[in-house]
Amino acid sequence: MKSKRLIFRLFLLIAIAAVVEWFVYSKDDTQTNVAVEQAEAHQEAPTLKVAHSLEQDDLQLKLAVTNFNFSLENMGKENKHGEGHVHLYLDGKKIAKVFEPSYVLKDIPSGKHEITVELAHNNHESYGVSERFSIEVKP
Repeated sequence: MKSKRLIFRLFLLIAIAAVVEWFVYSKDDTQTNVAVEQAEAHQEAPTLKVAHSLEQDDLQLKLAVTNFNFSLENMGKENKHGEGHVHLYLDGKKIAKVFEPSYVLKDIPSGKHEITVELAHNNHESYGVSERFSIEVKP
């Protein structure tokens, strides 16, 4: 009987230790996440201005950004505020990732098209900053 009580008490102590450890570590993670979110909130949001011209069936893009750095080497890695790349969409379909302020989209089919240029984090999530415009490629 004493061994059953001893085993029960040991199990109870282990369970209490596990709960305390979980509580301490989960609280630290929450505080860390809040601190990171607050630090990012104090940083300036990136902006994007797109200048474009159509030369026959080639679309020339000039991307003016503020509070943003293009980063090919960190694509797919940890997000850093104000760093990433651009996603380029043609008629709602992502067709390119852009890592510099100038880009040429070549050989666009004839017809009317909608272009979207969007700032993306290193992990490809959107910053929520984009420009959309229409073009028409003549046959």
